[in-house]
Amino acid sequence: MKNKLLIIFLLCFSFKSYGQKPGGKKDFQQGLFNAIETAYPASVRMWGFDTVSKQQMSGQFSGVVVTADGYILTAAHVTIPGKTYQVMFPNGREAIAVALGKIELAADKTIPDVAMMKIVAVGPWPFTPMGNSLTLKKSDPCISIAYPESLARNKPSVRYGQISNVKNERGFIQSSCIMEPGDSGGPLFDLNGNVIGIHSAIEVPEASNYEIPIELYQKYWAALESATVYTSLPDSSEGIGFVRERAIEPHVLGLNAADGKLKKYCLPIESRGDGKLLRSVGTLFSSAGLQVKLINHSVFVISKSSLIGADSIFAITKKGKISLKVANRDIQNDLVLLIPAGEISGGVPLRAVNIVAETRIVPGRLLISPLPDSTNVFSIVSTEVFNSPKIMSAGFLGAAIAYNTSPMVITVIQPNSPASAQDLKVGDRILSINGVPMNRPENYAEQLQKYWPGDTIALATERASQLSVKKIVLSSMLEQKVNHPAAFFKGGKSGRMDGFEHVFSHDAVLTPQQIGGPVFDIDGNFCGINIARYSRAVSLVLPAETIYSFFKREVLE
Repeated sequence: MKNKLLIIFLLCFSFKSYGQKPGGKKDFQQGLFNAIETAYPASVRMWGFDTVSKQQMSGQFSGVVVTADGYILTAAHVTIPGKTYQVMFPNGREAIAVALGKIELAADKTIPDVAMMKIVAVGPWPFTPMGNSLTLKKSDPCISIAYPESLARNKPSVRYGQISNVKNERGFIQSSCIMEPGDSGGPLFDLNGNVIGIHSAIEVPEASNYEIPIELYQKYWAALESATVYTSLPDSSEGIGFVRERAIEPHVLGLNAADGKLKKYCLPIESRGDGKLLRSVGTLFSSAGLQVKLINHSVFVISKSSLIGADSIFAITKKGKISLKVANRDIQNDLVLLIPAGEISGGVPLRAVNIVAETRIVPGRLLISPLPDSTNVFSIVSTEVFNSPKIMSAGFLGAAIAYNTSPMVITVIQPNSPASAQDLKVGDRILSINGVPMNRPENYAEQLQKYWPGDTIALATERASQLSVKKIVLSSMLEQKVNHPAAFFKGGKSGRMDGFEHVFSHDAVLTPQQIGGPVFDIDGNFCGINIARYSRAVSLVLPAETIYSFFKREVLE
């Protein structure tokens, strides 16, 4: 099939292996930081916008400003020529842009997916120069800076990858940069910070990501200045020039040598919960030389609590299975502290550990996630530390109310939800939750947001003048089925994926069963623990300071 599940909405992800040219890892790290510093300010978030009603009129997508007077490159499938769009820069600055021309061929609207916009107000605007897609080579490094819809943040996510195909049969560049819905129209940069492509589409395989070559925007620039839909390739006689320099060559990082050193800090864990076998990864910590509350224990294990059942908890070591006992669970951070019944060697040495502070968690920092039973996973920091609101991880009732009416009555009951199981009905009036009066519609959502799956609430209702109070056990959110390739990545999302006060994201490709292990930077500094596979493009890390605070509270005097 020519289009072979090629979906035009967006985009991508990958497993990384860094370049093969000799050089220092610190030079490579600095090169990433330099490119991001150049490219980040001009990478914008956008959506359709009604300038009269001041309302958002479409889903979000991404783009990049390439001239000081405000020309924006994006994808054709997210724009309509002549329509207005709100443009949001990473520094908080906003503008209105008008969609100009786009090219989508009559025979196949998914190609070449080229579109241009122009900011209405006079600049100068932050911009990044266009590079040269004609000189790309396979395995050239590249950087994505775009706005994944799953995070819905006002700052972009940074991801690293390599060129896997400089031009496929449909005219697209293929890269391994991780992308997903919301990244459509976002820029792909070389290591000089020049734009070399624009995000267009993905296939189901995680490493199949398609970029529009920057050459097409340069070639058809004059035609794209007109607010026209081109169903055939327009005149290219008035194209513009492009940067002819090649990107900075990548360096070999020499990180494979660190495999053995870092693997001693993690181990597989098996447990049973609700009759099911659960697998995860644990992070070993050594408190040797420190005063501890739990006498006779100097090695402890911290992992993801929701992946550790209540029964038959074992660490899998080379010497066999070692029983683990739960010392405490931190529901807010989804952490569990485990005490081994037998001897386990290794552990992040807390006495001498060089913990990377949250302020040093910046986009582009190179990371290593060691795994006990497979190859280490390399990634880069995608965002600074932020709050991940409790949405999918909140306790779920399954009864919706109208937000513009009073008194508050149930308008929808979700099938197979706790509300339906307790025989709640449409039209029932909501009076209180756990004794808290429901006086305003916003009180209802605020109160439910406090609880986790498995928590019990007392829901007071009124039906035909009859009052009742029902004890209801909340469940997990019922996930909506999405027919998009971004929803079908290997392993899927973590069960507990949000509701963390302090996390940062990176572009590591991990399955939910590989969550719970440590994360280090390339100098071996402890950065945190992988706590969730959030989406196709996003894995979340609890930073080192949060882990250390938990350990100090539970173990140290």
